[in-house]
Amino acid sequence: MDHQALLKQFDHLNHLNPDKFESTDLDMLIKAATSDLEHYDKTRHEEFKRYEMMKEHERREYLKTLNEEKRREEESKFEEMKKKHENHPKVNHPGSKDQLKEVWEETDGLDPNDFDPKTFFILHDVNNDGFLDEQELEALFTKELEKVYDPKNEEDDMVEMEEERLRMREHVMNEVDTNKDRLVTLEEFLKATEKKEFLEPDSWETLDQQQFFTEEELREYENIITLQENELKKKADELQKQKEELQRQHDQLEAQKLEYHQMEQKKLQQGISPSGPTGELKFEPHI
Repeated sequence: MDHQALLKQFDHLNHLNPDKFESTDLDMLIKAATSDLEHYDKTRHEEFKRYEMMKEHERREYLKTLNEEKRREEESKFEEMKKKHENHPKVNHPGSKDQLKEVWEETDGLDPNDFDPKTFFILHDVNNDGFLDEQELEALFTKELEKVYDPKNEEDDMVEMEEERLRMREHVMNEVDTNKDRLVTLEEFLKATEKKEFLEPDSWETLDQQQFFTEEELREYENIITLQENELKKKADELQKQKEELQRQHDQLEAQKLEYHQMEQKKLQQGISPSGPTGELKFEPHI
């Protein structure tokens, strides 16, 4: 057992106070949970990057199978779909006044002229715990995401939509969550609405305006895929050989059984008592 790895699972516990759960323990627990969630977000970004590289790799591999004319048609279709996806309404900066007012008006059905940050916070604190957690924040971005992504459209990738949602939530948390506990209090929220960035935000760059990987990173990823495919092919070949060997042994056994039965039938025809597999005499009652 790896005892050091086991102890790391309990870093959030105060070992100097084994009997009571106090505020220090709560702080340590929050820090440990925050660290775990940050690691989870990082992993999701890495998985998304691999997803995009795999998608591009498969597209290029498919193009290699086509003749020149078909390849041009596919490239043209790809560019057309790309432009179609990029042609969407302006996306408001996540967490800005314009973005929240749009939710206030279109989702909450309230007059935009009556927008009030405190009322907005209370409305969207769905579980009434006094915080906006990550799920409650991500729900605020649905209207913005619907401007860019539609599951009915071939050119819109829903995996990319979830990556966009994650980026929006991370951005707002970085701007608003001052104590970095991944929860937004009413006080933090109201302070954020007083900043210049809330009233006059920069434009928001959607994923279609960004490059996820370089050509060098794609080549490295393709090399890894090639190595993995070769390893899988090697294992498949070994399994095929084992299968063929088992089949050969099975066929040999069946042939021996057939030969044995033929010999027994021949003995019966000659009036000789049949014997067992090891040559012993079998009792044959007289009929």
